[in-house]
Amino acid sequence: MARRLRFRTVDVFTDRPLSGNPLAVFPDAEPLSDDEMQAIAREMNLSETSFVLPPTEAGRAAGADYRARFFTPGTELPFAGHPSLGTAFVLAQEGRFELADDHLDVRQELAVGVLPIRLDLHGDPPVITTVTMTQAVPELVHELEEEEIDELCEALEVDRDALGWLDPAGRAARARPAVISTGLAHLIVPFRERDVMDEVDRERSDDELGGILGELGAVAAALVAPGGSGGVPDAEGSVRLLESAALRIEVDPATGSAAGPIAVLLGQALGVRGATYRIVLEQGTEIQRPSRMVAEADFSRDGAPRTVRVAGTVVPVIEGRLALP
Repeated sequence: MARRLRFRTVDVFTDRPLSGNPLAVFPDAEPLSDDEMQAIAREMNLSETSFVLPPTEAGRAAGADYRARFFTPGTELPFAGHPSLGTAFVLAQEGRFELADDHLDVRQELAVGVLPIRLDLHGDPPVITTVTMTQAVPELVHELEEEEIDELCEALEVDRDALGWLDPAGRAARARPAVISTGLAHLIVPFRERDVMDEVDRERSDDELGGILGELGAVAAALVAPGGSGGVPDAEGSVRLLESAALRIEVDPATGSAAGPIAVLLGQALGVRGATYRIVLEQGTEIQRPSRMVAEADFSRDGAPRTVRVAGTVVPVIEGRLALP
């Protein structure tokens, strides 16, 4: 007899269906093998597909409520942003947790460890308004040297003076490209102007950039520039993601795992100390999937990044069943 596996899709980092970043969630994935999970992710053909499992013994000891595995069409990821938010939202809607008071705290086990997620609630019966994940401890993997920046600019076909940061408040910063991880390493590339970032030719830069990402140990390059397109009215920055070919993602509408490192890089560049740097990021407008991500990085008094959070809204879209032999 065929197995029939329940799944749901949600759109993450948006408050309306058919925008944001779509995610497929399989709430009862225990019967699936690794190969089947990867094949299903190829079939769903979304940026990521999430598979929910019981926590491991180590995860349960660390307080995990569930374990999740995230697959792109090409590979499994140890950590991802929008699947973390979307998976917690689906499980809460399915009654896995008791919704009470004004918020719900859950803990998710991933390959990078057990991380907390907060779901804010409103009304009676309670409705989930915002989902916020705390990401892994930020790590500056590598700050690019002068020759590496020149090589990067050549791959992106931009002038060296195009890089940097000028935020909407008029604060300029000598922000330098760096590989930063809050669970997944991204090469963060700050631009002074959004128009210049938008002109980067994705296909033309793929080959050279892929080699650079491999050398730096980064899964993707996250380009960020001040301002927005209007698709997200309060956007303070815009993001474009240029991924490694191994992920088999054409264009990612929203990248929560890059939003955290972006907040770290910009907060450090602006000299934030003993405070929180917060930025509203827009992504996906060029493919008609406008996404709104809120990224925060807490800095110690000596300017070291301590805790990173990324928040957004989630809306349900599809419920279905997948038939497998």
